[in-house]
Amino acid sequence: MNALDIPVVQKFFAVIVDPAIRLLFAAAIAYFVYGVFNYVRKSGDGEARAEGANHILWSTVGLFIMVSVWGIIGILESTIGN
Repeated sequence: MNALDIPVVQKFFAVIVDPAIRLLFAAAIAYFVYGVFNYVRKSGDGEARAEGANHILWSTVGLFIMVSVWGIIGILESTIGN
């Protein structure tokens, strides 16, 4: 018996885990957009521009990691089976 076949676990993933993952993706995208706005809006201030670039860099790294983990989990699910 697979643990993911239990209805309580399926409900937990549907109600808690999936929305939490979507919220994390949305937060990372919002952080990226915030960094872009800071980078463009404060282009005259070198320190603020560097801070915006830092936001852009780390949000891109975070998004890359999240998408990579999502892809690896998808590959494992298709290889091993549900």
